[in-house]
Amino acid sequence: MLPSRVPLSKKATDKLRYLKIKTGLTLNILSRVAIMLAIKESNILRNAGVNDYDGQVLSRDVMFGDHQDTYAVMIKEYLIENNIQMGISEAITALIEVGVFKIGHVKNLADLAKV
Repeated sequence: MLPSRVPLSKKATDKLRYLKIKTGLTLNILSRVAIMLAIKESNILRNAGVNDYDGQVLSRDVMFGDHQDTYAVMIKEYLIENNIQMGISEAITALIEVGVFKIGHVKNLADLAKV
């Protein structure tokens, strides 16, 4: 089960807001892209962590929409396959943090499509 709220770091929130201006996509859609990019890289969370949770807090319904079950399965499978001992809430925040770093160079939708 996914947490009812997903806290983001201040750094990730600021970067997502910047990307929203550049692409026109909302924070929740950009966060979904970030999660998938981070999952694509196996074992990337082994040493990842978030030091602050001072950014925006997204509700589960806004963050994942109608695809909550799909994201829950993918994230749990990712944690199990990579033997990562981390709570799902912490893992989601870390995945977003890592994924946002991967899309930090995006200046428009065309750039995002190339990622």
